[in-house]
Amino acid sequence: MKIYDMVLKTNYESLQDVMDEIFYYDDGHDHEAMGVVLRDHWMEFLPKFAVKKDLLKALDHYFNMWDLGERGVDYLEKVGEFFEYERASWCFYYLFMTLEHLEDPSFIPSVMKYFPDEWYMEGMWSQPMVGVITNYEKWGATYISWLMRSLHLLPSGALNYAAKDFMIDMILDTFFYLDPGTFPDLFVVDVLPLGRRNIVQSLLEEIIEDRKKCLLEHKDNLQLNCMIPRWRQTLVCAEYVLGQLLLLPEEVVGIGHR
Repeated sequence: MKIYDMVLKTNYESLQDVMDEIFYYDDGHDHEAMGVVLRDHWMEFLPKFAVKKDLLKALDHYFNMWDLGERGVDYLEKVGEFFEYERASWCFYYLFMTLEHLEDPSFIPSVMKYFPDEWYMEGMWSQPMVGVITNYEKWGATYISWLMRSLHLLPSGALNYAAKDFMIDMILDTFFYLDPGTFPDLFVVDVLPLGRRNIVQSLLEEIIEDRKKCLLEHKDNLQLNCMIPRWRQTLVCAEYVLGQLLLLPEEVVGIGHR
């Protein structure tokens, strides 16, 4: 297979084999290893090597390189037109996307540390990462229990930029799939005892305040803004979940951490 001017392999023998090709990718035209055609190629073969312990070990290795580079500590040498830490970020991205091919979301506690506060991670990385963790079509409601008990593992806990996205996804995945003809399974409510009360309450209050602010700012064009129904839905659902949290005895919430 030939992409640009670089011939890519199709006979990879290991996960590291794929990572080495991604890390040293050079097509002679200064393109990053993040294009759609490249993604399609490598993601065709990476699921073959989707073993939890191997992925987590490799993620740790390449994130460490990326992190040290972003903080100006190490991995600042150039390989071709890109710094070592930039190339490590490519490898990290593909490894994280490969997590979606594991059998279950039990990897979630191990990857919370990859949403750093020390430097800004662009949305081209963080949003797909959030999507892998909260992929309801792949994990079903199982991810919600794993994620609720893992929120405190995020850097800065409730203050972390990814935490609100996680909470919103858990809320919407709970209420979006309700069947009016059956007794509802309120997954995010059921797993509240697994979370840390101060973190969950802070996130819910922040989401409620944010949605109220959005609706107020757009009160003059409520009929024109396509986001209004989603904001309203998130607001109502977040208020309900917060109410359920406040009804629980304090000693019950956080039981998943004992």
